Amino acid sequence: MEEKEKIEEEVQEEIETLRSRVAELEEKVKKLETIAKNSNIRASDLQRELDYFKERYRRDLEEQKKYGAEALASDLLGIIDNFERAYEAALSTRDHDSLLKGIEIILSDLKKVLEKHGILEIEVLGREFDPFTAEAVETEVSPDHPPNTVVKVIQKGYKLHDRIIRPARVVVSIRGPEEAEEEIT
Repeated sequence: MEEKEKIEEEVQEEIETLRSRVAELEEKVKKLETIAKNSNIRASDLQRELDYFKERYRRDLEEQKKYGAEALASDLLGIIDNFERAYEAALSTRDHDSLLKGIEIILSDLKKVLEKHGILEIEVLGREFDPFTAEAVETEVSPDHPPNTVVKVIQKGYKLHDRIIRPARVVVSIRGPEEAEEEIT
C-alpha cells in the first residue's frame, strides 16, 4: 500500500504542478490577449491617422494646384497696373519717347517678376544649335558663323527652373553651296 500511496502522492504533486503551470499559462494568455487588443486598437488608430494624412495631403496638393500661381499672379498685377497707366498716358499725350521709356521700364519689371519666379529666358543666339532648347524653323547660309549656329531668334524660349516650358524658335546657319563643294574635294 505504501507504494500505492507514494504513486498517488506523486500523481497529486504532478497534478498540482500541472495546475500551477496551467494557471501560469492562462495568466500569460490573458496578458497576450490584452497586448493583442491594445495592438489592434493602436493599429486602428494609426490607420485612421494615415487616412487623415492622406486626405490632408490630397487636399494640400489640390489647393497648391489651384492657388500655386497666386504669388506670380499678385506680382503680375503690378505690371498690369503699369501697363494701364502707360496706356492712359498714351491716350492723353502723343509723346512717343515717354511712351517707349515707360514700356521699357514695364518690360524690365516683367522680366524681373518672371525671374523671381524661376522663369528664365533661354540664351541661344550665337550658340551651337541645341534641339533640347530650341526648334530650328529656318536655315540660312552664313559665312560669318560656323555651321549649326543660331543666327537669329524668331521667338524666345523660356524655362521654369530647369524645365523647358517653351523652346526658342530659331534660324540656324548652314554651309553655303560653294563651301560644301570645297569640303567634298
